[in-house]
Formats: sequence, C-alpha cells, structure tokens
Amino acid sequence: MAGIFISYRRDDSAAQARAVWERLCRGLGRDRVFMDVDGIDPGDDFTEVIDRQLEGCQVMLVMIGAKWHSIADRHGRVMLHNRHDFVRYEVETALRRQIRLVPVLIDDTPTPLEEHLPVALHPLLRRQALELDFRRHTEAALNRLVEISRKALSVPATSALVSQPTWSEFKVGNVVQRMRWIEPGTFWMGSPDDEPERYSDEIQHCVTLTRGYWIADTACTQALWQEVMGSNPSRFKDDLQNPVECVSWNDVTGLFLPKLNERVSGLNLVLPTEAQWENACRAGTTTPFSFGDQITPEQVNYDGNYPYNGGKKGRYREKTVPVMALPANQWGLYQMHGNVWEWCADGYGDYPQGEAKDPVVCQDKSTLRVLRGGGWIHYGGRCRSAARSASVPDGRYGSLGFRLARWLADQ
Repeated sequence: MAGIFISYRRDDSAAQARAVWERLCRGLGRDRVFMDVDGIDPGDDFTEVIDRQLEGCQVMLVMIGAKWHSIADRHGRVMLHNRHDFVRYEVETALRRQIRLVPVLIDDTPTPLEEHLPVALHPLLRRQALELDFRRHTEAALNRLVEISRKALSVPATSALVSQPTWSEFKVGNVVQRMRWIEPGTFWMGSPDDEPERYSDEIQHCVTLTRGYWIADTACTQALWQEVMGSNPSRFKDDLQNPVECVSWNDVTGLFLPKLNERVSGLNLVLPTEAQWENACRAGTTTPFSFGDQITPEQVNYDGNYPYNGGKKGRYREKTVPVMALPANQWGLYQMHGNVWEWCADGYGDYPQGEAKDPVVCQDKSTLRVLRGGGWIHYGGRCRSAARSASVPDGRYGSLGFRLARWLADQ
C-alpha cells in the first residue's frame, strides 16, 4: 500500500493535487503515493479502495483550496457536512485511525475556521499546516513537500496502524467476508471499579492472549447466512447487509459453522472466545468504548433515548442497520458496539481474580453462553467494551447475532 495518500476536492484543487502527485511520484516512487486519479479502476468500490489504501498509509496530505470547505451539492447543502461525502470520509477515517495528517494550504488559503467544519473534522485544525504557493514558487514548494514526505516515511509512524492487524477475505458464492488479523498481546479485560454503569461481573483483570487470531470485520450478514443455509431467519430483512439475527448459539455452532466450513475448506471458522472478542472490541483502548468515554447514535446503533452516563439523547432506530453503516474501530472492526449482541464460544462464568492466559470458560460447566457488544434495542451503557450478557444456547431473539473467528487450539 502507498505511504502517502493525497486527499483533495475535484472542484477545488484537482490541478494542484495532480501536480503534487506527479512530483511525489518522481521523488518517492509511484508505488509510494496514492491519488484516485489513477488509483481507482472503473467499477471499483470507492470506499473499499480508500480503506485498503489507508491500511498502510503513514501520511495523508489534505489539499485545501479556497472552496474546500464551502462547495455545495445540487441541493445547496455543503458537501463537507454530509457524512457520506468522500473527502470527509477520507479525512475522518485518517483522524480516527491516527494517521499523520498534513493540511496543505494552497495559494494563500487560510486555515478553515471551526464553524466551517463538522465536529468530526475539528482535530484537523490542530495539525500544523504547510503553505503551498503554486502562483510564485511552484517548484520550490513541491521540492519542499517531497522532502517532508520522504522524512515522514523514513520515521516510524505513531499511528496505531503500525501494529494494526492485516486482513484477508474469503468468498462464499457471491458473498465476501473480510477477516482481520489480531496479534498476540496483553490487555485489561473487564471494567475498573469507577466506570459508570458497570456490572459486578466485569471484574477487571489482566489477560494475555499468547496466540494471534482472525476475526471478521463485521457481524455475519443475512447475505452470508442465506448463502450458506438457504434461508433467512431475521426479523429485519430490509437489507441483506443487515446482521443476521434471531439465531441461537446452537444454530450457529451446530448448523451454520459446519456447513460454512464445508464450503470454505481449511479455514476452520469458529466463534471468538470472550477474551478475544473484548480484545478486538477495545482495539488497544482502555476507555468504556473504543471511541472514548462516550458514544452517540452516529457511532453506535443503540436506543438513543437512554444515553450513557448522562450523555445527550439521540436517535433510536428501532431496528438493525447494515453492518458497515457506522464507523469502524481503530482496528477496522465494525459495530463491535451495538446493532446486535454477538455470541461467543464461552459458557458464561465468573472472571478470575488475578491474571489470566488464553482464558475460555468450558461450555459444559455453564447452561448459558456469552453475548457481547449490546444491541439496537439496548441503552448506551450496555454497549460498553466490558459489558457482558448471556443466554441459553437455544435462545433466538431479534437482537442476537454473531461474528466469525479463526483460531486453532494447537496453533
């Protein structure tokens, strides 16, 4: 993947962005620089290409001309305030993943004011900008940019993506599922005593996972379930990209997984353990949510009438949403918080009082199976990284789903 990503708005700075791209390609090599001028083939999904390029990106150059923040669509709405706007998507994703951002101010363009930007892009204003004057000293300015970029690529990035899991995909029929690789490591599982709205079964303890594992970047979709099983048990069937729900632990482990593993031989797909699930959900964080100390319905699908810890009330959708409709965490995993509770491999039991290594509660010692993540019908506090729930193995409800994992006991 390219180390330098050039973000620009066509109606604002296409010519300048092209000049930057061409100069960086000459100075750093074509494979080190990405811009959609030649990096996206006809028919490619724009967001998928962007996500792939940002996997290995160390620096994003945000080309800002005089109209960058004010260009409106045909309805008169400022494009930057539309969360589906591609420029906003690029910058917001880079900020969320802690990729180094360099605002490039073109031809005396001032830094945008805070009121010009959606809240999600406000951190951009704290980044030191580079002024690039194409009207007077173009070559000198471009040479400076090459040197800045070369220096950035030669220094290890501070982004969490340096140790970010890689990804792989498998296909069943026409359905593609992406998996993320999670490295071995140690993390704090459960919640501290002072975390608001915690439950007594969330005893905080240190967990070491000695083996890496793969985990699906989304909950299992209705499309994948239907491809494998030939039916769709879900309550909310308006979109096959919604998570499958109304599936029991027994349905998943006794019916779906055996059939799926016949179709994709050699993967040995399973459910994640509870520890693997929480480690992936936290994505290196220690806060109540991977997004921080608070969430909103724009980040998580939950009952916005009941926000977490005195937060502002928000939207209650009263249903599931497509698995990639809301932002991913720092490890590229979508909707670990909210949407549907997700079955884990474990039986439900008490946490250990001390440190644990590769913990898993034996299924035959419990009549309940673990559920994690919260759901569309629940209040904000139940969507915390540490929040636990459980159900009988044959429980089927409109808020219960799952995501796939791949791990081998003898690996």
